[in-house]
Amino acid sequence: MKISIITINFNDRKGLCNTIESVLSQNYCNIEYIVIDGGSTDGSAELIKNNQERIAFWISEPDTGIYNAMNKGIAHATGDYCLFLNSGDCLHSNDAITEFVSKLNGEDMIMGKIQCVPSGKIAYEDVSYPYTMMDFFEGCPVPHPACLIRRNLFDEQLYDEKLKIVSDWKFFMSMIIFKNHSYNIVDVVVTDFLEQGVSSNRELCEKERHSTLKEILPKAIYADYESFATGCSRRIEYYDTFFRDLKKYNKRLARLIYRLAFHIVSILSKSKISLRFVQDYKNHAFDDTREVD
Repeated sequence: MKISIITINFNDRKGLCNTIESVLSQNYCNIEYIVIDGGSTDGSAELIKNNQERIAFWISEPDTGIYNAMNKGIAHATGDYCLFLNSGDCLHSNDAITEFVSKLNGEDMIMGKIQCVPSGKIAYEDVSYPYTMMDFFEGCPVPHPACLIRRNLFDEQLYDEKLKIVSDWKFFMSMIIFKNHSYNIVDVVVTDFLEQGVSSNRELCEKERHSTLKEILPKAIYADYESFATGCSRRIEYYDTFFRDLKKYNKRLARLIYRLAFHIVSILSKSKISLRFVQDYKNHAFDDTREVD
């Protein structure tokens, strides 16, 4: 089984060095490594040249964004499956690919887990099979840096280069929900993922998701989604305001209610009745009240 690992990079020589080292140290023997650099000026190209004997293909030239770079990598991939490991992200261990491939059973996609750096948190622990449209309404349930994707799926659809953040979300939603391609979720930590970068831009992320859903969903279905999302936003705003006002009134009481609410939300987040506002509330609405702890 040939695995094409694609790394994209732009002016992140240090991160690229760590990523290349993690790929070249794998004990899996059938890896095709592809590096797409966006014309970096920080010495990244020289670093790639120094390792080019073990890199199947590389190029350093300007691109129009991360998904344009990924599509360039796909064009040169000849493996059975592709794995996208961006500059700065690393494979979790030297046998990460060996263990991951051992879990394959003919699926079009297989998803592992990622460990966030520097927090050490294991992401996507609460994601479960099977996915529904609600999972994609809530966010992207697929850990892109820890997902093996059958190469021929990209003959059906490449990443949408008009999008800056959520093109992988759109791709997975299309493949899983609309085209019904097979997939599986396995309990293997594949990738160490840096908690930084463009995907942390919540406002742009939401804007692109809304515009994508409006483009691909029938009007009647999009109207339901829009109503749902608006209701969630209003609830988040209400809870956020409530905690800020309560903190001004009584910090001890705010601390008690905050901890109780966080405990309840944590339980809901691990259950199938989890809604998008629960995740957003847990990740965002508490931010302004953490100082009461």
